[in-house]
Amino acid sequence: SVESVSIGNCQWLDTGRETCYTCAMPSSYNALNPYLETDLWRWLLFESGLSRGQAKALILQNAQSAALSLFWQAGPETFARQLNLGDEALAGLRERMARWDGLRTRWDVERRGGVHALRINEPGYPPSLSRHLPTEQRPLLLFLRGETTLLELPLILPADDAPADEAGEAWVLDTLAELTEEGALALFMAQPGLHARLVKAFLDASIPFVLVIPQGLATYAPPSGLRRALDEERILLISPFQPEWKPPAKDANPLLSHAATFARALAEALLTLTPLQTSPFPQQPCFYPPAAAPIEHAEPYAGPEALFLRLVESGAPAASIQTAPSSPPNEPELEPISPESILETLTQGGRVPPALAARLRQKGKS
Repeated sequence: SVESVSIGNCQWLDTGRETCYTCAMPSSYNALNPYLETDLWRWLLFESGLSRGQAKALILQNAQSAALSLFWQAGPETFARQLNLGDEALAGLRERMARWDGLRTRWDVERRGGVHALRINEPGYPPSLSRHLPTEQRPLLLFLRGETTLLELPLILPADDAPADEAGEAWVLDTLAELTEEGALALFMAQPGLHARLVKAFLDASIPFVLVIPQGLATYAPPSGLRRALDEERILLISPFQPEWKPPAKDANPLLSHAATFARALAEALLTLTPLQTSPFPQQPCFYPPAAAPIEHAEPYAGPEALFLRLVESGAPAASIQTAPSSPPNEPELEPISPESILETLTQGGRVPPALAARLRQKGKS
């Protein structure tokens, strides 16, 4: 006999079937879908009609338990109960849930095109963001395209708050190339000026780097040089913005300053040639050319070994140190929801699908 998997009122034969054999509902609701929890975060933040604060609070409440996919399977009433929503809000939630399949289709196309999401509670989320930003300012989702393993290296950002001369730019280029050979990585912003010139030099030299894109990755068309580097898995594009968002065609990008703040927070250390308009984050080393005049909030660059030592002192992962991301001191941990509590909540909403209850009970034993 073939065992079926029940979710809500639907069943899927355990044969890789993609639709319910009783109502033809897509099996994207199946908890075995590896992207379900991530897609629910994205739906809540950008598509649910909830306020950003409400969606973020719900996500953080359930982040440790991956409970959102379980509540989702139980239907909109359970979602509404968790959010204390009224009948009118529940109707709106139902309407937006009905658009789920179209959204999932679009997001699957994006994934096939190389755009992937990284949740704040997943391995690989940059510890520098946790170290430099308070919880309410950290992006819950990062969107990536390219070689994702590059995020495992400490990122060094050139901070160009004021124009620099050619000698200064040459020092930044040489220093970033030297640090890359030693196990760090250059971090750039996709913007005109110094960063654009450094990106071109790195592309010409086939040196890997990470590039912050100040718009959604699904709407960003990389120029030919970046496309080749992406195909060769030498670079990573990263954005904290909704993949479909793009800046106005004629006006200035309204999120450029947010992208710059994100890039600063993502960096483990800074290189600067001029005094900074914005000070580095606490425990974020900043270096200036050794022969230059002293710069406030910065220290002279004394070579790769000294820089990596400062990264270790500041809590950043150096190239030769493999450590799990840790929370800054005194930062409250997210409280996980126990499987028993989830099961109790779902039971209040009516019949709990047997397969779902079994998974929860098994999770509670482990």
